[in-house]
Amino acid sequence: MPPTASFNEERRLEVLRDYDILDTQVEQAYTDLINCAAYICNAPIAVINFIDADRQWFKAERGLGIRETPLDISICRHALFEEDIMIIEDTRTDARTRVNPLVSGNNKALRFYAGALIKSKNGFPLGTLCVLDYQPRTLTDEQVELLKALRRQTMLLLEYRRIHKAQNKLLNELNHARGEMQRLAHEDPLTGLLNRRAFEAKLALVSPLKHKQARGMLLMLIDLDNFKQINDSYGHQVGDIVLNHAAGIMKQVLRTEDALCRWGGDEFIALLEAGSGEQAIKIGHRLRDALSKSPLPHADQTLRVSASVGLAWFHPQRSLDDNIAQTDKALYHAKRDGIGVTLFSA
Repeated sequence: MPPTASFNEERRLEVLRDYDILDTQVEQAYTDLINCAAYICNAPIAVINFIDADRQWFKAERGLGIRETPLDISICRHALFEEDIMIIEDTRTDARTRVNPLVSGNNKALRFYAGALIKSKNGFPLGTLCVLDYQPRTLTDEQVELLKALRRQTMLLLEYRRIHKAQNKLLNELNHARGEMQRLAHEDPLTGLLNRRAFEAKLALVSPLKHKQARGMLLMLIDLDNFKQINDSYGHQVGDIVLNHAAGIMKQVLRTEDALCRWGGDEFIALLEAGSGEQAIKIGHRLRDALSKSPLPHADQTLRVSASVGLAWFHPQRSLDDNIAQTDKALYHAKRDGIGVTLFSA
């Protein structure tokens, strides 16, 4: 832009881009406005354009057949330095336009221009609603006022667009926040696994009405061995690292569809499917083996993690407390007998 600009060009371009109007699709609302402008002013060409850094881009055009031109041949760019409206009755006698190739050429030279300035809400010039003709001419006072009225409608459309964009952004942020709150409400903050409330809700979905589908489902209660000793020896921060480490290994062993939860402290619980008691015990041993084979380096030492596993078939017709109590008994026997994995058979 010329150095005589009374506004900050960099800031003006930022404001223009905030409207997110450049390079958008043709919209009938804008097309209707230029059709009205062409009719009212009896002009063969009507345009709504926006002045970008190096081009003028047409949101709507009638009589041109193009969507943009280089900035250096734009007549509208001169209108940015007017307060309201720029009328050039003969472009070949105006110093700003007479050397413009669109004016000086012999083939359909643009000889008349009238542009009403489109401004942002905070006063930055963005572009124009303009009419052009191939003959020198003028506009009546009434035509000028109606051109201004159409410009005001254009500015309203722009403001509606800006507000709609801001509302969409706010809605997206609210949806993201809602999703984040829902995630936090159902997720253990340390391990990222389901928390107790989310797991209990998942179990509640497996209702007595779904008893047939629940056959072959079992609860697996996992307790890390000697975890209190790790906390006492190395501190709770290292204890948290161990819990996270163990949770990651469990997620690798179990399937994605198996519900895995941090039940509390150093206990984890999972709801999974198994075709037989033998298969269930194999799953428990596979998980224990994965933990024991994945030591955790710490400082100059290596922490080894082991676990005891209690298994019990899940009976959806029984209460949650009864199901958990059976699994807890299995875990107790696994720890007491030192066998690592026990299936409660009752």
